[in-house]
Amino acid sequence: MKRQKKHTILSSLEYPLIILALMWLVFLVDYLFPIQLAQYGILPRNKSGLIGILFSPLLHSTRDFTHIVNNSPPFLILGWTLFYFYRKIAWQILSLSWIIGGLFVWIAARSSFHIGISGVIYSLAFFLFFSGVFRKELKLMAISLFVVFLYGSMVWGIFPGDPGISFEGHLFGAIVGVILAYYYKKEGATFKKKVYDWEREEALDKEMEAKGYKKVVDPESGFTVHYEYRADKNEN
Repeated sequence: MKRQKKHTILSSLEYPLIILALMWLVFLVDYLFPIQLAQYGILPRNKSGLIGILFSPLLHSTRDFTHIVNNSPPFLILGWTLFYFYRKIAWQILSLSWIIGGLFVWIAARSSFHIGISGVIYSLAFFLFFSGVFRKELKLMAISLFVVFLYGSMVWGIFPGDPGISFEGHLFGAIVGVILAYYYKKEGATFKKKVYDWEREEALDKEMEAKGYKKVVDPESGFTVHYEYRADKNEN
């Protein structure tokens, strides 16, 4: 069991690490050679900028290492969290965050090249937080608190500030994350809410009572013996 859990933890890192490695490879190529890959970012309301919806999360500013270094740890941590706690829908959440968030930027952002994976990071952070809230499951709500503890200050990034930062990417990423959390609120969680025996018994009692039966209990043990039909039950 411990070996299986260890394997699950490590395997959940696999895809975020691959994406992160690809992101760094693209950055280093662009940093070492003057090919200016930023031109393949999202250029809003421009046909040539549509390609950026696919490629912009892999592109980062090559002025220095600050942009990509700042984005790498949160993407790795949130990506691991997503694939560990939501394995069944992780790729759907990641893909939709990537594509829909980018499409919103193309439709409504300022007319400038938008690059970087921070929009996806915002989408994952808001998805993880609100998914725990919407599901009302203790383990997933604990993950929500974990996300707030690590990245609570991210909320300020959705407001206009530094003109060199795409707050629109952050804002639309956050909106997409909340929408996905609500849409998938009943799907894909690795941990399910534990249902106790007394809860099952209570639900069965209500179901049988609705059908016209009453519970017969052993007076000594207090356990249910059987259900018998209530002759005094009115029928319509």
